[in-house]
Amino acid sequence: MRFIRSLLFNIYFFCTTLFFCTTGAIAGVFSMRACSLNARGWGKALLFGMRWLAGIKCEVRGLENLPADTNAFIVASKHQSTLETVAFHAILNRPAYILKKELLYIPLFGWNLSLSGCVAIDRSSGAKAMRSILNGTKKRLAQNRPVIIFPEGTRTLPGATAHYNPGVGLLYEKCDVPVIPAALNSGMFWRKRSFMKNSGTIVIEFLPAMPKGLGSREFIKELQDRIETACQTLIK
Repeated sequence: MRFIRSLLFNIYFFCTTLFFCTTGAIAGVFSMRACSLNARGWGKALLFGMRWLAGIKCEVRGLENLPADTNAFIVASKHQSTLETVAFHAILNRPAYILKKELLYIPLFGWNLSLSGCVAIDRSSGAKAMRSILNGTKKRLAQNRPVIIFPEGTRTLPGATAHYNPGVGLLYEKCDVPVIPAALNSGMFWRKRSFMKNSGTIVIEFLPAMPKGLGSREFIKELQDRIETACQTLIK
């Protein structure tokens, strides 16, 4: 049964992704907002199929920790699976992801990333990459859009952590908007590069906003401690 459910969901995920990437490429010709709304439909379709085909529910906690009066904030999220690269479209209002530039070269999918206003960076370019992160993030925040960053820059296994990159510290110092940590346990049910899916409940938890006035290193350490501690609780 687990194999059949995983097979059905993987087929569904591929087909819905192809569909929404096609419609998103068309919508993006008209406006960035239209492309973002299309991505929201993709996120909702993913959560629907994940629940009814793979037996995986998605529970969102801590919505009260998001700013009530603005969408201009940054979410610094743990990254364990493909889920969170899509699900935030269904949870937040027109989020813009910070992601590696290479993803833009994927036909249809990459075009959607570009048309929806994602912030693409060349991680090999050093200081130039940092400027790209800052300038792109400020532009999206000015449009009253939340920005999603994965501080580790890669997916990790449940219980594991990787180095938190300095880019998130730069955004904290220069953007003057709330930074919301997000913990999750998605890797327990949708593992990296795994065909099989495990039924259960994925939890995405928004934690209280980071305090103002920290130094960059102090901020990154505190951010990592908060996210990793919350993730450890979710995987127990």
